[in-house]
This record gives sequence, structure tokens and C-alpha cells, in this order.
Amino acid sequence: MRNNSFNIDYFSPTGLIGFWVLFIGLIFTGLMFYFVFFRLNENEDSYKDRERKKIEKENQKQRIARLYPKGKY
Repeated sequence: MRNNSFNIDYFSPTGLIGFWVLFIGLIFTGLMFYFVFFRLNENEDSYKDRERKKIEKENQKQRIARLYPKGKY
């Protein structure tokens, strides 16, 4: 029942298909390693996060100004 047109040796690591599967797997693993360990450690905020922080800083300045008003002393 062995079909001569389908050779399972193609899927071995030394075969044509097996080599490409291993090669693509290594590239995929490298990309995942890059995105998980290096890219996620960067501190880049989104536009909404930068706007939220700017608004919070303005609110903080207003609250501090209310605590220490500039009077005629």
C-alpha cells in the first residue's frame, strides 16, 4: 500500500520540505522573541495615553494652584 509518488523523506529535517518548515519555524520563533522580550519593553505611549497624561498634569497644576493661591501679601 505504499505510494511511490509520496515519499515521507521529504519531511525529514534533511529533506526539502522539512528544511523549509524548520527554517520558517526559526524565523517565526525569532520574531516572537523580539516582540515579547524587546518590543514590549519600549515605553511608547499611544496618542490617547499621551493626551490623558497631559490632561492629568493640567488638573494637577490647577489643584496645586488652588492650594496655594497668589494673594496680595
